Amino acid sequence: MSYVKCHSCGGSVEVWSDEDGGECLDCGAKWEKPDGSNSCLEYCEYADKCRELIASRKH
Repeated sequence: MSYVKCHSCGGSVEVWSDEDGGECLDCGAKWEKPDGSNSCLEYCEYADKCRELIASRKH
């Protein structure tokens, strides 16, 4: 799961990796992944932190 910034109000949109989009928790606006085949590491604002976590677990 990841969160992206809502294009309408700036709130949080909860997006699960197995879903193609989500709904803003604040205003209800719909959001869709730029490309359905992308993982959350391609668009999430926290992707860099997750990449670091993934790398640390590989060692």
